[in-house]
Amino acid sequence: MNVGAETVEAVESLVADVYVSHAGLAGRAAELVRRAEAAGDRRHADLGRLVVAELHNRGGRVAEGVRQAREVLAGTDDRIVVAHAHAVIAGGLWRIGDNADAVRHAYPANRMLVDGDPPVLRVDHAIILALQVNDQRIGGISHEEFRAAQELADAAGVPALILANLNNWAWCSYTHGDLQSAAALVQRMREHSAATGEPLNASCADTVARILLETGRSAEATAVIEQAVASAQPTDSDAIPAAMITLADIQRREGNIGTALRTLEECRRTAARDHLPDVDALALRMIAGCHAELGDFRAAYQEMVDFHEAWTLRRSERSEVVARVAHAQYAVDEAQRTTERFREMAERDALTGLWNRRRSDAHLAAALDEPAAARGPVSVALLDLDHFKLINDTFSHAAGDVVLRRVAAILAEADGHAGRHGGEEFILILNVDRAEAARRCEALRAAIHAYAWESVAAGLRVTASIGLAVLRPGDDAHSVVRRADENLYAAKRAGRNRLIAE
Repeated sequence: MNVGAETVEAVESLVADVYVSHAGLAGRAAELVRRAEAAGDRRHADLGRLVVAELHNRGGRVAEGVRQAREVLAGTDDRIVVAHAHAVIAGGLWRIGDNADAVRHAYPANRMLVDGDPPVLRVDHAIILALQVNDQRIGGISHEEFRAAQELADAAGVPALILANLNNWAWCSYTHGDLQSAAALVQRMREHSAATGEPLNASCADTVARILLETGRSAEATAVIEQAVASAQPTDSDAIPAAMITLADIQRREGNIGTALRTLEECRRTAARDHLPDVDALALRMIAGCHAELGDFRAAYQEMVDFHEAWTLRRSERSEVVARVAHAQYAVDEAQRTTERFREMAERDALTGLWNRRRSDAHLAAALDEPAAARGPVSVALLDLDHFKLINDTFSHAAGDVVLRRVAAILAEADGHAGRHGGEEFILILNVDRAEAARRCEALRAAIHAYAWESVAAGLRVTASIGLAVLRPGDDAHSVVRRADENLYAAKRAGRNRLIAE
């Protein structure tokens, strides 16, 4: 296995293991970042940083996780890194209850990846989208996104990802009142866990136990949840205390109110230790219910008062986290705007305002780096003004500069990348097929020919010759530009003021 393949495998392993256990993951991610940076591999260094950001999200440090992910997003134009940054941001926003913004990040995270991209990342992003589309959906569950995620997970064959999507699917089915589907999905989870030896993490076990309880299988539910509380791996900071609430609910329904109260007090101690006010508030509410069942209405009333205060405080704290996340995004946006402003100044041609040669070369190189299925067709045209030296000599260099600026304004309308390639030569990079590119180039040629050049100088006429080439399999930037250049010179030899396309 070559180094590149090892690095890809390391990233996929880290992303999958986020669903299994977080023990040692931060160290593994840091080591990946170190090795990738040493090798000049920016993509995988950034993906390693995003794993660390996701661990922050799941560890209850959402403001830090989202901040780190947004910094990565602001500093890259790598498609795969951009997609995964959106996925991590979506997960963080969802955890603080900002589901609308979370979904807006989950969609591009899912759609930006295509066949041939790392399968684990594709599954991870599909899982995130399916959950977030359905978590706060009004009305019935939409199974379509879960089915799509499951197809990807089954194809990837990673047990932890298969279980993760089944778990989310089952939980959303349950919360939307579709207990029959939830029970079938839980059965699939248990069968897959038994067949592969992949244990249920704490969140999966909690879902299984809850559905077993609701379908009248209390003894099985108790066994599953007790094992989870004792030994299952948590992949979110609230997974174990949430499982303890489910255990307490089982105990309460079986009439073991005292045992349930002890479980809930232990849950509250865990929540206090791990700074989980949401879970603490839910435990308080259940404690109030237990006291009411025992006939201790005074204690029940006090617990409900405490629950209300805790919930009000939690809403205030959550609003503060949302505000901190928004402030961090503002800072990132401002830094990015400043960076982009100075970068654009360095990459714009001072005379025409079009992109300069360096930016055009980078744009074409980026297109070549994209998988063919993702980028679609690409056409490259070189346009050269006919007899431009004669224009300068006859009408002055000042008039020549005006011509260049007016031609640049026409090219800027081409709905593609337009750059000054050098002197009186321009480049167009169009994400369209040959026929459409030829139509646009011919329209530009005609517009230049028909422009009212008399308004610049009496007797001035300006025409352009254009050579067009289409990106072929195996092309590099040099080969496609060379063919466009050959067609440009063919247009010159054929009498100028014309388009030659391959």
